[in-house]
Amino acid sequence: MEDDSDDNFAPAPEETERMVEYPDSSRANRRPPSFRSRPHEIHCKYDVRVISISGEYIVTSSSITKVWSVDTGACIGHIGHPDIRVTAIAFKPSLNVEDEGSAIWLGTRDGALLEADIRTLRIVNKRTGVHSSMIKGIYRCGFEMWTLDEDGRIQIWGPDERTGLPHLNAAPKAQRVQVATACAIVVNSQLWVGRAKQVTVYQPSFSQSEVVQFTVTRPLTATKPAADITCAAVVAADHEHVYFGHEDGKVSVYSSTKLTCVDVVSISLYKITAMAGVGNYLWVAFRTGMIYVYDVGQRPWTVMKDWKAHEGPIQTMVVDRTSIFKLGALPVITMTATDNILTTWDGMLKQDWLELNMQEHEEEYCSFRTVQALICTWNVGAAKPTDMHQASMDSKFLRNLLTTADDPEIVVFGFQELVELDNKAVTAKSMFKHKRKHKVKANAQQHMSHQYKAWQDYLTEAVSHLDSRYVLLLSDNLIGLYTCIFVKEREKSEIGQLRSSTVKTGLGGLHGNKGAIVVRFTLDDSSLCFVNCHLAAGQSHVIPRNNDIANIMESKITTGGLGSTANTSDIYVGGGDGSMILDHEICFVNGDMNYRINLHRVPVMKLLEKRDLDKLLESDQLLTQLKKNPSFRLRPFSESPITFPPTYKYDIGSDTYDSSEKKRTPAWCDRIYYRGPGKIFPIEYRTHDVRVSDHRPVSGLYDIKVKTVDRELRKEAMQMALLRWDDFVRDSIERARLHFHENEQRLR
Repeated sequence: MEDDSDDNFAPAPEETERMVEYPDSSRANRRPPSFRSRPHEIHCKYDVRVISISGEYIVTSSSITKVWSVDTGACIGHIGHPDIRVTAIAFKPSLNVEDEGSAIWLGTRDGALLEADIRTLRIVNKRTGVHSSMIKGIYRCGFEMWTLDEDGRIQIWGPDERTGLPHLNAAPKAQRVQVATACAIVVNSQLWVGRAKQVTVYQPSFSQSEVVQFTVTRPLTATKPAADITCAAVVAADHEHVYFGHEDGKVSVYSSTKLTCVDVVSISLYKITAMAGVGNYLWVAFRTGMIYVYDVGQRPWTVMKDWKAHEGPIQTMVVDRTSIFKLGALPVITMTATDNILTTWDGMLKQDWLELNMQEHEEEYCSFRTVQALICTWNVGAAKPTDMHQASMDSKFLRNLLTTADDPEIVVFGFQELVELDNKAVTAKSMFKHKRKHKVKANAQQHMSHQYKAWQDYLTEAVSHLDSRYVLLLSDNLIGLYTCIFVKEREKSEIGQLRSSTVKTGLGGLHGNKGAIVVRFTLDDSSLCFVNCHLAAGQSHVIPRNNDIANIMESKITTGGLGSTANTSDIYVGGGDGSMILDHEICFVNGDMNYRINLHRVPVMKLLEKRDLDKLLESDQLLTQLKKNPSFRLRPFSESPITFPPTYKYDIGSDTYDSSEKKRTPAWCDRIYYRGPGKIFPIEYRTHDVRVSDHRPVSGLYDIKVKTVDRELRKEAMQMALLRWDDFVRDSIERARLHFHENEQRLR
């Protein structure tokens, strides 16, 4: 048995806030939404401070202003402004949508304003003296331009009587807002300003004398604790809400009509650095370099995508609402503070859209069948097969397990501690000793190999008594961990891409006393992955267990790729290629996960006497992590309802929970989790009375829906999907054009 010496009760640190629902990430796609026909990166090769995009043009600026083509990535030209450093940028509105992107305003460090013609690459106007400090932002509101400096002075440039457009030669109307603003955004005809933890809304109004006044709201604050504000965004399809990102990974949501905070959503533990409304979705960038795409139209929010976009914190994310009806696409541009590389992303998520659309029409080109999988997880506690014969109930365990399952197509045994982790010669201590290291290691390996072989023979003999004929598909081991998978003989020919790999998490990944065995394969045209894991022990070691799971889930288990007749998106999900666990359509994670109950032993024993499992489960560390930790890697997975008592820790040979001096608190250490929406149907989840170990085995029986793809029918289905995509683009263009005209007319 493993050393659990720190198992005296020490509650794991918990958040003080109430349980919250984090965005549903069960179907998130991790494929970066890169364009296939547009450049992915544009290397600016100079210090870029501000970016803006309109249609086909991307404009970058600081000491020089450059114009780039979003279609080719080429630099169209540059606009010189010697000795002037640009600190803010925005495209000037046009009366006709076709003229959008033809002129741009540049705000400078010394408070001057420049207007440049994009087509001629020339400065056509300049205004000084209206701002006495650095211009922090230029905002467009209908046919007005608002310029804001770092002293809180805002100038409103109304439309010129002759042209109907703002002009730098006009007399602007000045007002003041809060200084040291973290972000500002125009919503309808209001200016929403975020500063520290507060939001202030400014509503400009014109008197008959044309003097602009601001109606200022009292400071708005989030209804739940949230750190300082960092950025803001609106979603085009949602006229009601304004979204503010915070340093602690929360998003506060405000009503633009009621001017109140209506929600605070926890989406991450990391700082939000940039946000943008892209189509119907909210794109959020983090200091980790990750980007998440959220569907905020439902509660809880749904994570549509997440991917590693940059190695460093993302500083800027920009998108142009008019691009969709100018280009038939919606480029999103991101950049960090240091690399001066513009990265372009497909804001319409074409590949994801096609993949999901094909999945929705699987019935048109796939045939399906149901296979059954029996999974048994058990911390054996270094017991040998011969120990199973010492008690009649133990000797009947495998027979009862296998016969009640009615000959499943797949039988998976995932064992932990097949060798004793306390006293085996290959502990970390002995591995790091130089003297006799090789001899000790060789003897230990021989001992472990004998144990694995003994259990394999024992399991093989057990399945041989079933009515159907089974064959050993694969067995693998990792210092105490052991996975053994059998399949019906007739299924063997339908299995492909069989791979096994191990992930070490002990001693920071150096030692295999903790970790996982990962087995993946395809059955027909479906991908399956079985993970057998043993996580960090100890009552208080929730974070190490979480880290173990993260390391396992993020490990590259094998190289991706299939035969030439297969399409990756038919076999795998989430934009994956089979190289990672979550790429697989059907996933099971079982093992001694070691999560405990956050209660003292006495109340736990009293609740067990009452058979009040529901009350105990409220304090289960694993279930708590699923509810409260947005980065917990098992959140996309499900578990069948637990109706059995804790599986750990028993006195060996009895039904009594630990009566030793340590008196460890009982816990549901042994679990089976699964992920495969619409593909996995649980039948039974139970424990078994085997007394040779201090853990009880847990088994799960599942129906699994697998598919076979008809290649010719798939081609036809893809052609139909592309036609539906074209319809979607046309509809998106029409809605964007209508929204643009309605918004411009409303703000005139």
